[in-house]
Amino acid sequence: MSRDTFLGICMLMKSPWEPWIAPGDEPVYQRLAAAIAEDLVNGKIAPGSRLPAQRDLSYRLGVGLGTVTKAYGLLARQGLASSFHGRGMFVTSKILTTRKMVDLSLNVPPNVISEKLLSGTLASLATTIDADTYRACTFPKGTLDQRMAVAGWLQHYCASADAERMIFCNGGQHALSTVLTALVAPDICLATDELPFPGLVRISHLLGIELVGIDTDPEGLLPEALERIACEVASRKKRLVLFTNPTAQNPTGRTMSRSRIKDIAVICQRRDILIIEDDVYASFAAHDRICFLDLAPERTYYINSFATLFTPGLRLGVLIAPSHQLDNLVRVLRAQGATDSPISRLIVHKWIADGVASHISRTTSAEAAVRNKVAASIFSSISDAWIGSGFHMFLSMRHSAAFALASAARERGIMVTDPAVSLSDGNDQSGIRLCLGGPTRLELSAALREIATLQVQLGQGTKATAKDLGDNMNA
Repeated sequence: MSRDTFLGICMLMKSPWEPWIAPGDEPVYQRLAAAIAEDLVNGKIAPGSRLPAQRDLSYRLGVGLGTVTKAYGLLARQGLASSFHGRGMFVTSKILTTRKMVDLSLNVPPNVISEKLLSGTLASLATTIDADTYRACTFPKGTLDQRMAVAGWLQHYCASADAERMIFCNGGQHALSTVLTALVAPDICLATDELPFPGLVRISHLLGIELVGIDTDPEGLLPEALERIACEVASRKKRLVLFTNPTAQNPTGRTMSRSRIKDIAVICQRRDILIIEDDVYASFAAHDRICFLDLAPERTYYINSFATLFTPGLRLGVLIAPSHQLDNLVRVLRAQGATDSPISRLIVHKWIADGVASHISRTTSAEAAVRNKVAASIFSSISDAWIGSGFHMFLSMRHSAAFALASAARERGIMVTDPAVSLSDGNDQSGIRLCLGGPTRLELSAALREIATLQVQLGQGTKATAKDLGDNMNA
């Protein structure tokens, strides 16, 4: 075959790719490149296949020719496609090695803290740090200035945040572990949502604490269910402790209303139930919110964490406890030998003082809103998809279906959390938590579309046909 004949055949080849554009707020050329890259990695286009001619693709998608040119250029720079003069753009074999795991199992915030900000902060601290103060043993309370700054910051979300009753921990999970270690006793029973926070389950099993599940509705814990559990626990001569994260509950994403929080607090006061309030997603709550700490400070252990809201590397958790329990908690912390990070305390103190903390919080919340909007558009045709305001969403289903979906997702290169296990006897209710903060936007949208497609293929919770879902995702 002559060269001219070969080139002619190449020009007449029809591309196997069905054009679409990934959703999102990025420039159209980036989303077009992401759509092509996703289909390359997923095997929908074989290595060596010809991509559509630029003018043809521009016409079919209704975008400018320059947009297509920039998208193809981006693919070429990524090594996913190569242009041959007179023949067009072709998929390269590199796609066989570009697939990587997309991790939707880690509930971390979006990365909004730049290297410039972090390095600038550390450089500034290096010139101002007082060696004598740094060497001083301020664990676990830090300095009064640090506690006052953190209390002032938290009062945006919880009016009763109090520097005098505050101690620092190595993140929110460490704070929770400290409280449970201080409370553990043979007669303690810990109540929480029927689909519980996985970190709570791990710590409770480690400490040998009995867990009981409370029935929920779209607003979270049901007051009448808590009353029922309280009566049952009292009949066994046990003391009840309630764990709750009222905003963006982990894993379901449900948020309690102001009235529901008040109803639960009244029961806890009447029944003498201690409260552990995990408020790490407070920044996503409504402006008129109220905390259990506001309503029942004498019985509430309040937990927050800059590691959860800002970045996992910022190891600073906050624990505000009843005054008469502070000494006991400090003893537990010293016995554990696990401390908060003094550097993290200095960073947080500086960021609060400089207004950087407020900027990070606003930026993180805005990014979370964008990601939740993407998730909502993709799962609009899937029933029982709970999408809230935080860094995660929840697909509710039976345990067997959740296990099947998790296994299928892993085979497609997507890591998800293990299926949730209900605390209620005989209840097969389960689901999959999908964490939205870790991947890039493009990685996230591609992974979520893949999971939505898997749900259709597995016949799970669909309100529409596979064709409807595809049309919705390509809209």
